[in-house]
Amino acid sequence: MNDRARHETNFEDFEEMASADPRSRSSGVRRAEPVSAHLPVVLGAAPQLSIGMPASEALLEPTYAYLSAYCFAVFGPGVAQRLNVAVYELFANALRHGSGQEDVRIELRRFGSGVMLLVTNHASAAHVERLRKHLDRVQCSPKAAFNREMSRFEAAGEGEPMLGIVRVAHEAGLALHLRVEGGSVEMSTLCD
Repeated sequence: MNDRARHETNFEDFEEMASADPRSRSSGVRRAEPVSAHLPVVLGAAPQLSIGMPASEALLEPTYAYLSAYCFAVFGPGVAQRLNVAVYELFANALRHGSGQEDVRIELRRFGSGVMLLVTNHASAAHVERLRKHLDRVQCSPKAAFNREMSRFEAAGEGEPMLGIVRVAHEAGLALHLRVEGGSVEMSTLCD
């Protein structure tokens, strides 16, 4: 399996996660196979919430405040607490590491007993490759990736720490999936 196929979103994985016992998902991160024929059916489903906006960091906090309140009101605290970590971190990454040429889109969709979060932006090939490598490290061991990034943060000499997707995987215990089409980058997760 090549590096790209390893990160592609497979919505059959989401079906398994939605129906599986949550205690069986200890690592929080799953390797996904390439996009399946299921994809158009799931993507064709209407989102519960869909927001598109210019890629401006000034929109991070007000948009997050709205989405956080929405998640608590609609999905309840059990799902909202974990989902909000992913909302903030994936949205912040999309704003900070995107090309700025296209809008950033956030979607929340009901999926089985859970909620699927999809964050889409446009990024350069260099940023996509960096994301793939970082996601690989996180998938190998969320805890080790978290410790590494915290050490980088404390040292402050090794460059900017990349805690976003590490927090989603390690702290919130959510599986992350990456789908890239041309310059369009979609990070997604399922929270139940």
